[in-house]
Amino acid sequence: MVGPFWVVEENGKPAIVALTVPLERAETYGDMLTVETGHFEHWSRLARRGAAVLRTAGEPTAPVWSEYEEWPRGRVIFDCVARRFLIRADRHLHHPAFVRLITDCFCIEADEVTVLLDDHYRSVRRVSLPSER
Repeated sequence: MVGPFWVVEENGKPAIVALTVPLERAETYGDMLTVETGHFEHWSRLARRGAAVLRTAGEPTAPVWSEYEEWPRGRVIFDCVARRFLIRADRHLHHPAFVRLITDCFCIEADEVTVLLDDHYRSVRRVSLPSER
């Protein structure tokens, strides 16, 4: 799957907020498969749903009480030429524990991923590392 994501803190633990789209429904952008929906658009859509609805759905409530650019974020895309997934993300998320959180959410094997820095994704909040499995 591909799409935008954030790592937020919910009840003192890291949690992922993501729009996950199967490759079959992804859009072509050059040699890549991606999702046209941007971070701001998806975060705003979640915020409008409200905290009660998000909680009931098992989703973090951060979109209701914070801004989308506060949290470490990134995007999973698929490189059709290299036949690999790319995670373009905030530097804070390059730790293996965060990469595992992201790959688990997007149903990707860790050895199928290249993690790249993207200066576009800079956050002011820091999230504690996920506990090891």
